[in-house]
Amino acid sequence: MKDQDTETRLAQLKREVPTRGIERHPLIVKTVAELPAELQSPAVTALAAQETLQTIIAFPAQIHHGWTYVPKQALLFTPTDAIHLLASIWPEEEPQITRVDGRDLLYLKASLLLLYGCLEIVAQGATAPTRLTMEFNTVAWDQISPPVRRLLRAGQATPGVPEGAVAYAPAVRQAFEALPLKFSNGVKIYGLLPGETLEELVFQPGTWKRWALFFRRPVTPKTLLMLTTNYVVAFEEALWIAQGWMFTYIPRHNITGMQSRPGEIWTELSIQLQRGDQTAEYPLLLKNEAVEAWRERWLSHGGQWQALPETA
Repeated sequence: MKDQDTETRLAQLKREVPTRGIERHPLIVKTVAELPAELQSPAVTALAAQETLQTIIAFPAQIHHGWTYVPKQALLFTPTDAIHLLASIWPEEEPQITRVDGRDLLYLKASLLLLYGCLEIVAQGATAPTRLTMEFNTVAWDQISPPVRRLLRAGQATPGVPEGAVAYAPAVRQAFEALPLKFSNGVKIYGLLPGETLEELVFQPGTWKRWALFFRRPVTPKTLLMLTTNYVVAFEEALWIAQGWMFTYIPRHNITGMQSRPGEIWTELSIQLQRGDQTAEYPLLLKNEAVEAWRERWLSHGGQWQALPETA
C-alpha cells in the first residue's frame, strides 16, 4: 500500500512541475526565509542563524530522464561548506539536510551531460564519509560553478601561483597544446583553479571493442588525467554521450596510493583515498598504455602504486 501511495503522490507532483517561464529556472536568494516553504524548517533556520551564508540557490522541482521526479532543492554555501536541502514529497515533512566541509573533501565530481547535471561531493563525515548528491538542469551550472570553485579552493593545501593566475609546467606545455580543442578549453575553463599549476597530463582517446561481426561498442570514453599543485583532475566524456563531460577533483593530500589491475587491453585503475580513519576510492577504466604513462608520472612525483594480479 505504501508503494502505491508513493507512486500516486509522485504522479501528482510530476503534473505540478513547471514547464515554462521563470519558474523553471534556479533563483539566487538572499536569505533562507525566501526559500520555498518545502525547504524551510526549524533546523534550517537554526543553521542559517549560526553560519555566514555567501550563496543560496533555490531550485524548482524537476523531471530528469523523462520520468525521474526530483523535489525542490537548495544549495547553501558558507566560506568552506556546501549544504544541500532536499524537500520531501510529503506535505509538512521537513527537508533533508546534507552538509559537507570543503576542507574535509575526499573528491568532488560534476557531470554536465546535455541538459542533465549532477553534483557529487564526498567528504569526511562524523563516523563515515558523507555524500552530497544533487541533480539539476545544466543551465544552472553558471550559478553553481563559482561557489563550487570556492569550495575546492578551501581544500587547497598549497597556494601555488598567485591567485587569479594559472601556470603550466614546461614539460606539459607541448602535450597541452596537442589536446583536442574541447579538452584544452575544458582545462582552461574548469580544470585549473586559481593559483594552480598543471604539472602532468595524460590524454586517452576513446576506445572501442568489436561486437558481433560488423558492429563495435565503446569501452572507455575520451579521458584526460591531470596532476595539478593540489589535485588529481579527471575529465571524461560520458560513454554514450559526447555532448558534455564529467570532471572530478581529488585532493592530492588524500591519495594514499593507486592500484592497477590490468586486463588484456584495458586496466582498472583505482585511486585510493583516506581522511582520518575514513576511506574511499575513485575508479577509472583506461587503456593499458594510458595507465602505464600515468604510473610513470605519478611515481615521478613520489606517489605510491600497487600493481594487482591481471584479471582473467
